[in-house]
Amino acid sequence: MKFVNSPKVEYQPDGLPRARVSKRPLLFRTFIGFAILVALTLNLYVFFQADLGTIALDNNSGAEGMVIDTENRPLPNVLVFSAEFPTISTTTDANGRFQINHLPAGVNRLVVVRNNVGQEFYVTLNDGKMTRVDYLSFTAPLEDIE
Repeated sequence: MKFVNSPKVEYQPDGLPRARVSKRPLLFRTFIGFAILVALTLNLYVFFQADLGTIALDNNSGAEGMVIDTENRPLPNVLVFSAEFPTISTTTDANGRFQINHLPAGVNRLVVVRNNVGQEFYVTLNDGKMTRVDYLSFTAPLEDIE
């Protein structure tokens, strides 16, 4: 009997035949790589299509005013930011005054933070103008909350 089309057995230097290589790990790695590529593509698509920073920078409205405490004294070095766009922020000057730009027109939530304590204020901004919001009275306790 002749073995015309039989597979050839290759032996390794130790005299044993070569181990059969499974294609499952290769297929699994290919599938995982493809899934990661799809996930990254979708994330980049969402990032460039719904970039909130770009949306916020297109707005020309803003707010200016003063942050005061319960005794009507100005509060310097207080953080003021937009709750909708937390990257848009400013700090009050030595007289407690602030100016924050690039906010959308309409009702906005401004958050005032001092000593890790925050308080929200609702302000209505005019389209394309700097709106004076007068005094934001910070009534939260001024001690650190643990």
